[in-house]
Amino acid sequence: MNTVGYKDNFIDFKKSFNELELSKETMNIIYNRRIDLKNIVIGEFSGRDSAAAIIKAMENDDINVVLPIVAFTGTDYGEVDIFYKNWELLNKRINKLYKNKTLLPLHFMFEPKLWNAINGRFVVKILKKYNYYTPCIGCHSYLRIIRIPLAKQLGEKIISGERIHHNKDFKIDQFTDVLETYHKLCDNFGVELLLSVKDIREGDRIKEIIGYKWEQGKNQFSCVFSGNYRDKDGKVIFDKENILNILNEFIYPSSVEIIKKGYEGDFRYIEIVKNFI
Repeated sequence: MNTVGYKDNFIDFKKSFNELELSKETMNIIYNRRIDLKNIVIGEFSGRDSAAAIIKAMENDDINVVLPIVAFTGTDYGEVDIFYKNWELLNKRINKLYKNKTLLPLHFMFEPKLWNAINGRFVVKILKKYNYYTPCIGCHSYLRIIRIPLAKQLGEKIISGERIHHNKDFKIDQFTDVLETYHKLCDNFGVELLLSVKDIREGDRIKEIIGYKWEQGKNQFSCVFSGNYRDKDGKVIFDKENILNILNEFIYPSSVEIIKKGYEGDFRYIEIVKNFI
């Protein structure tokens, strides 16, 4: 991804450990509305569920200002303009439902070498060791990692649209044990992961929250690995024991160490991850 076109609202992961790098427009809003930085909650921003999660989280009296951040992975593709359109839709809904709640301007993050270290570099090694592989669980860990240092500078909260149930289906990166590990990862650094739509089963309920007939998987980026853990009929190939071994022995400790080393200025992701595979 070429970040030149997003210079004013692009946040550099490496700098986010020590610098607050928000757009001029955003800083002006914060200053003019006298917003305390510690009252700003990060909202993961991608598709339908993440938009609903932000709306739902704002029902809490303690959540009044949300900074929406899109995190690119390098495996996703689509038109970036869709995020701005979705931001407009979300902002309109928030203004209709709440008084004195603020959705800050959209920001973007991208750290491809970090994604590669956890999800790409050691694919064959992971497959041989655990007899299972999917990039999705490590990818969603990446989505937490990349936002944690910035969250520490703000309100120490991240809103995510992860859901355990998707009507009668489920996603391999969103079942209970995996979500608990994402919680633990954030907790390690004093950040609270808010899963405000976690227990919503039906997609129709998500549409109700958004106030728009937004179908699952529509109006958002797609991923080149979409469906990678499903068989030819679309059924999830689920090996819980091996998945949890990958998660607990490799993804989780690697993720924690990457953040710890980041605070030391060490961003040699491959070298860090090597210690856990």
